[in-house]
Amino acid sequence: MSTLNSRYQAVIINLMDGKHLDGYLLGFSPIMNKLHFIEINASGEEVPSKLNVKQIVYIGMKHSPDATVEHPSKLQHMDELKIVTVNSEPFRVLVQPAMSHAPGFFAIGKDDDFPFERIFFYHHGIRLQEKPERLGDILVDQEIISAEDIEQAIEQQMQSMVPIGNILKEQGKLKDTDLDLALAMQQTHEMKLGDLLVDQALVTNEDIEQALVEQAETKKGGEEEKPLGHILMSKGKVKDSDINSALQVQNRRKMRLGELLIEAGLIDDNDLQYALEEQKVRGQRIGEILLSSEVITEDQLLSALAKKFRLPTLDLDEYEINPMASVEIGREIIERYQIVPIDSDRHSLTIALSDPMGLEAYDGISFKTGKKVHEVLVKTTQLKSHLEKLLQEEIIEEDLSCEFLQKEDMEEDEPFNELEMTQSAEDKPIVRLVNRLIRNGLRKKASDIHILPQAKKITLAYRQNGELIAESALDKSLHRQISARIKILSGMDISEQRLPQDGRLILREGKHTYEFRVSCIPNTFGESLVLRVLSKEAAVDLDTLGLREDDMKQLSVMARKPFGLILVTGPTGSGKSTTLFAVLNSIAHLPAHILTIEDPVESEIPGANQIQVHQKIGMTFARILRNVLRHDPDIIMIGEMRDSETAEIGIEAALTGHLMLSTLHTNSAVDTIIRLNDLGIPNYLIAPALLGIISQNLLKKLCPDCRREIDQSDPSFTMIRDLGLEVPEHLYEKVGCDKCNDSGYVGRLMLYEFLVVNDKIREAIHEGKTGGELQKIAVANGLQPKSLHALKMAADGDIDHHDFIYSLV
Repeated sequence: MSTLNSRYQAVIINLMDGKHLDGYLLGFSPIMNKLHFIEINASGEEVPSKLNVKQIVYIGMKHSPDATVEHPSKLQHMDELKIVTVNSEPFRVLVQPAMSHAPGFFAIGKDDDFPFERIFFYHHGIRLQEKPERLGDILVDQEIISAEDIEQAIEQQMQSMVPIGNILKEQGKLKDTDLDLALAMQQTHEMKLGDLLVDQALVTNEDIEQALVEQAETKKGGEEEKPLGHILMSKGKVKDSDINSALQVQNRRKMRLGELLIEAGLIDDNDLQYALEEQKVRGQRIGEILLSSEVITEDQLLSALAKKFRLPTLDLDEYEINPMASVEIGREIIERYQIVPIDSDRHSLTIALSDPMGLEAYDGISFKTGKKVHEVLVKTTQLKSHLEKLLQEEIIEEDLSCEFLQKEDMEEDEPFNELEMTQSAEDKPIVRLVNRLIRNGLRKKASDIHILPQAKKITLAYRQNGELIAESALDKSLHRQISARIKILSGMDISEQRLPQDGRLILREGKHTYEFRVSCIPNTFGESLVLRVLSKEAAVDLDTLGLREDDMKQLSVMARKPFGLILVTGPTGSGKSTTLFAVLNSIAHLPAHILTIEDPVESEIPGANQIQVHQKIGMTFARILRNVLRHDPDIIMIGEMRDSETAEIGIEAALTGHLMLSTLHTNSAVDTIIRLNDLGIPNYLIAPALLGIISQNLLKKLCPDCRREIDQSDPSFTMIRDLGLEVPEHLYEKVGCDKCNDSGYVGRLMLYEFLVVNDKIREAIHEGKTGGELQKIAVANGLQPKSLHALKMAADGDIDHHDFIYSLV
């Protein structure tokens, strides 16, 4: 190493991807395309390589023991520059004017603590390069104060040597916010013509570098220096109109906002004079005054600012905001700079703002995230609305309290070989992001939260009112961390990524407790996750289900019988458990021993003995049911009759002095008999045990504030007539308004049919009658089919006519 140290230049090289290399250069010249470099890696080993200069941002030459200090007289002939690289690394350096050509330039540090003896910057690695502007010029340029104010402050400064900003504040002519803005803008970049042409994609960096070399050679040969634009035009790289357009942009950046608005024909000299006079009284900016005075519109102001600062504009209300963006920054920065983060990927972050930031804000956000920051301009009203909503949600830095499950079957001393993934899953941004996804699901009252990995993104979707609605997409690179975080919370094995897994987590938010049943299934692009939301609240009352009065009375009487079987049937997510819990809640006050067997325990029943199924340790529905029969129960609720053994024990219990309640997956009350037969239960046991069957579905309820009546010529009326049903006078369709978030719906309603098993129906079951024959007997004995219930709901304007037709299929 000592040999290298004596022969070659010790350097630190910063690459375009942000990486820093420590080592030695084997010779260097600014005109070299490739550099011979020996990197000293973390182990102290020497790794030779060749670096293409297009990869390099800068080369920092380390201090050598015999380095000489620059003489002050020499420094006086150098220009002070503020440099910000493409990796957002700032420098304050001194540069000789003649050295700012070719592919880059040398510089030395302005301050004593500069880390390098000298540094070579490549032009393509610089995002911002500018000479410091005087604070007073900026304040006047921004029309915050007048030129007369500056002259008076300068006279006072010459006597007191107090900073000019402090003098203006003491005189009441400058606010803290205005001073902060001006200090930030003191670092604002005035782009060179070449940079503007590259920025507008008219030429490449290579074109500019070649033109600069030719420009330098011309000057070196004693000829008159050719303008950069002329060189590019002579090579056919740009047109004359391109040069003029770039020069206009360059000049526009120097213009005051008032001048820009006059140039655009939006205001005249009288309007500007009025605004300047009002500014002295109100202390507001020119744009704010013209806007509040209705001289210009918000769209016009936005357009003018976009031209002045060369920033794109965006309709924030129409943009699909990436939830990861705000999670990365945090509440403090969002509030401080009044921004709304809208998008994020591996390398960059996009933020929306209504007042272009200074470099201080840019650097603060870039430092916080380690990413390049892109700004877009939006209307002030839109920004305030979205910012208020973002801060009110309190989801940026708030950690929800997640209770980890106690897994009896987990080995405490089992070695864990996924340390890196675990640490990644515990990173604060990922923790906040997962919390936000869950919080959003709860706020939307979703029944399920879907996290679906795809080829290039992660799709987030929430099931609301039975409909799966895709909300937004996240960067695919976050999937492993999100998956690991949720699997940790759910008690799953994060090292297993090939097999399906199930888990659950309990979450407390304030006074509310929620349980999530989590399913993880590998697919082509990763692990798909679905979180089923199970509210840990008390059961609902029976009269809130939407039952007809006669049916509710019969069900109440049925639930007080000493023995028998009550079944609630329907597809997944049809509210079967809610109905069962409402029945149990209505009889919880009775002097009876109530036992429930659930997977998982969903709602709290006062006074009930609720038991959780644990499949992995053998605590199945059937095993628990067999044991609880010896526990002296009066009423037993089984979450679901999943197999023949559970069904057989349940029927036997109903026949031996216990009231049994359970669920099955069938589409109608009559189909339930067939399903019990499939589970091996004979009709001679079903008939005496069965008390009643509720078959139900959930349909979306129309918003009463915006629903719209459809015309009698609509095909739905014809379809109803063809089905032999009574044609209603009115049918309705969804529209959408502010009260229903433009969805057209407000919650869901229960569509059901209630089969009360009397002697005639019991006899028909015993005789083995099923299907259409049993349906006719049931209707003759008081069953109101779902089709009639759905028709009434459609005629009353409770459901959309399309949903009614769908319910008949």
